[in-house]
Amino acid sequence: MIILTGPQSTDDERGFLEEMAAFFDAKLTCGCSVEWAAVTDLYCLPGWEGCSTAVADVSIAEAFGLLIRYIVL
Repeated sequence: MIILTGPQSTDDERGFLEEMAAFFDAKLTCGCSVEWAAVTDLYCLPGWEGCSTAVADVSIAEAFGLLIRYIVL
């Protein structure tokens, strides 16, 4: 399963995150319960490092040794 993270502080950022999740056929890390054991890849949208929730997602993915892809738009 692919999950997606990125900036999510505003309604616009969350909306963009939802659009990108649909584009990449990914699930969002925000607003749902992620079964990290089923995750294979984490996609990060630009600006993720400025969002504490996204930083936590990346830290968890690193701890599990998941493939992390940094998306360039």
